[in-house]
Amino acid sequence: MSAQPELPPVIERYQAFLVDMDGVVYLDREPVAGAADFVQAVRREKKKLLFLTNNSKFTRAEYREKLAGVGIPASEEEVLTSAAATADFLRENYDLGGSTAFVIGGRGLEEEIAATGLRLLRGEEAKEAGFVIVGWDTDLTYDKLRLACLALHRGAVFIGTNPDATFPSPEGLWPGAGAIIAALERAAGREALVVGKPNLYMMQVALNRVGEIADRTLVIGDRLDTDILGGWRAGMDTCLVLTGVTRRKDLEGRHPQPDLVVENLRELL
Repeated sequence: MSAQPELPPVIERYQAFLVDMDGVVYLDREPVAGAADFVQAVRREKKKLLFLTNNSKFTRAEYREKLAGVGIPASEEEVLTSAAATADFLRENYDLGGSTAFVIGGRGLEEEIAATGLRLLRGEEAKEAGFVIVGWDTDLTYDKLRLACLALHRGAVFIGTNPDATFPSPEGLWPGAGAIIAALERAAGREALVVGKPNLYMMQVALNRVGEIADRTLVIGDRLDTDILGGWRAGMDTCLVLTGVTRRKDLEGRHPQPDLVVENLRELL
């Protein structure tokens, strides 16, 4: 009888994997080499998997389709976005009955916030909103910033989905949600409460979704300031992949350092 092949050490060691998407498994809609092979290996060994993204623009159904487009079948339950985490945070921490919100972001964020029971305001009504909730918006206009600024100066609760200053694309880095939030913070004279990575709240939501403990879970991402810091804060091991935002030279002098650094997910096999 032939011996069973040894499992790759990383897949053998951990019971769950929290995997970022943008810059890790794809760039915009272009697949990253080795990502589908890694996911297939994790599934083959019946380990737990959650795709964890700070990008609040798309719905979970759209993420499922996007993953399928790069050769990675997944269910909506295997996707956690900062939009979904933000909606959970609002439900847990605020009395939302009868309240209103102005959302700067994509359809994914609007759908998650509407599902909390908040009434979404548009046009000039938006300056009276009780909540201003800001994510990544590729259709951002000055008018949206104007309305949000007016609502914030009237005392609206200021929530951001994620702090990512940039977004990795095949042509380079684009402005991210953090850049939009920063503009409003400067204009309003106060800081947003940001829910997504590296906020410990989102990392704990992710752990609850996979039903695992921190020391048996690996966080895989391409950003030191969100993926790696968030995993470290939650007590999880972390793996930095160099296919997205961060380059190897960026590691010098940074804390915390990732536990693993790989060129792409294929190296973990």
